[in-house]
Amino acid sequence: MKNFIFTIFFAISYLPGISHANFFPQPLIDAEWLIENIDKVVILDSRKELDSFTKAGHIEKSILVDVENIRIDREIDGKILTRMRPDAESFQQFMRSHGINNDSNIVLTHQGKTPGQVAGAARLYWHMKYYDFKNVALLDGGNAAWVSALEDLTDIVSAVVPGNYKVGKQHSEIVATMQQVQQKLNDSSTTLIDTRSLRQHIGIDKKDYVYAFGHIPGSRNLPYKFLHPEKGNAVYFSGDKITGIIQALNINLGNDLILYCNSAYECSSDWFVLHELLGHQKVRIYDGSLHQWTQYKSNPMTTRLTR
Repeated sequence: MKNFIFTIFFAISYLPGISHANFFPQPLIDAEWLIENIDKVVILDSRKELDSFTKAGHIEKSILVDVENIRIDREIDGKILTRMRPDAESFQQFMRSHGINNDSNIVLTHQGKTPGQVAGAARLYWHMKYYDFKNVALLDGGNAAWVSALEDLTDIVSAVVPGNYKVGKQHSEIVATMQQVQQKLNDSSTTLIDTRSLRQHIGIDKKDYVYAFGHIPGSRNLPYKFLHPEKGNAVYFSGDKITGIIQALNINLGNDLILYCNSAYECSSDWFVLHELLGHQKVRIYDGSLHQWTQYKSNPMTTRLTR
């Protein structure tokens, strides 16, 4: 698999913390592995353009996941927040409605053409890990990699039999709250990582649901798009290359890490790499991200790069 599953993975597979999948050989699988094991898994295909599921096609027996339904609205401290991690009841219903049981072996796929499509699948992966679902893996390169392996896509939509999934324990160690981010602003043992583009990081652009330009002071910038090739199938770079990118951006992997973006969507891809593939156990996602942070005028923002 392009030498992605490198030696360090096997060294960290049994570290304490969230369990890695038992059924899958690693958190990231390739098309060849899926071809050999497709009858043993449930495939969830996440995408925003729902009509593309039939127009562009999908892997046989895949179940469509609307990425807009992965997250929910919440009211926290009087603020209406959108795009948040689902509560236990909502997540349980989501899983059941997509045919999932506790003993299902889930492969998460996507269209495989852009880093944003990967991020949608990575976000769902993070939700599953938060609720202690172990047997899940991402398909590297998604459906595009499936086609590159000379396999066909289909437009036939399979019926979904509702599952009986029961939600597991919650892993609070992989999520950060606004209060925790506030506490870590001047903590040299913790690094905040902004996974958006440099244009957004320095305040040239912003999303309409983010209410101030720039980034949280002290943040390092690790754009999620840096994890993938600029053109072609949206596979992850090799572990050595990603480590080199992180080092070039002066990010200290010896620190605790808190990731954020606009709404904790894109940074899920960085979390997948850092936690699941590089084995960094102390990495969290700030679920409210800048959508929540910038609703409070007392929370600082800056456009100045961290030295």
